[in-house]
Amino acid sequence: MAEQMMEQQRSLNDEMGADAAMMMMQPDDEVRVILLSRLESMTPEELKALDRAIDGASARVLLKLLPELQDLIETSMSRKAGAGQQGGALAGM
Repeated sequence: MAEQMMEQQRSLNDEMGADAAMMMMQPDDEVRVILLSRLESMTPEELKALDRAIDGASARVLLKLLPELQDLIETSMSRKAGAGQQGGALAGM
């Protein structure tokens, strides 16, 4: 019984090992494309609502969960800078 509890407490990162866990934290191009597609399908109102809902602290957590967002933020910021607009909470990271 104690063995079963020990097995249940091991995380996925423990199971795959340190090198594989670090690799999983790297941005993935396929995930980036999926996120970009989903963002592009949102209405301007939905994007504004998303921007209002994300503050600096939650943006840092989101970037840890989805490192692909960093590239999207940088691309968005360059576009907005060219247009003279300001970015939202994620852009302020």
